[in-house]
Amino acid sequence: MSTAGVPLKLLFEAENMKVTVEMKNGEIFRGMLVGAEETMNMNMSDVLKTARNGQVSKLPNVYLRGSSIRFVVLPELLKNAPIFQTVTTMKRKMEQAAQQRQQGSKRKRE
Repeated sequence: MSTAGVPLKLLFEAENMKVTVEMKNGEIFRGMLVGAEETMNMNMSDVLKTARNGQVSKLPNVYLRGSSIRFVVLPELLKNAPIFQTVTTMKRKMEQAAQQRQQGSKRKRE
């Protein structure tokens, strides 16, 4: 079983989809996400790189270091990813448990 958190699982779901990645140095890469690692290192193909000065260049492949990534824009399609259903279910269970604990503490006071 993977120990990856929700953001990484969502990143893995985005493999073979178009993503946009902004680096800490201001460069922007947009292309097909070929693969991602638990360290957020990413391999992308058919990439358009926009430099800080606005210069655009086309690259066949890039490998981005995870520690240099500021953020990743994922496709809208992932709003319906299975991981969100799991998170929603977990959240609902936690809220119910908290509500039961709260009701239990009110009864003790009375």
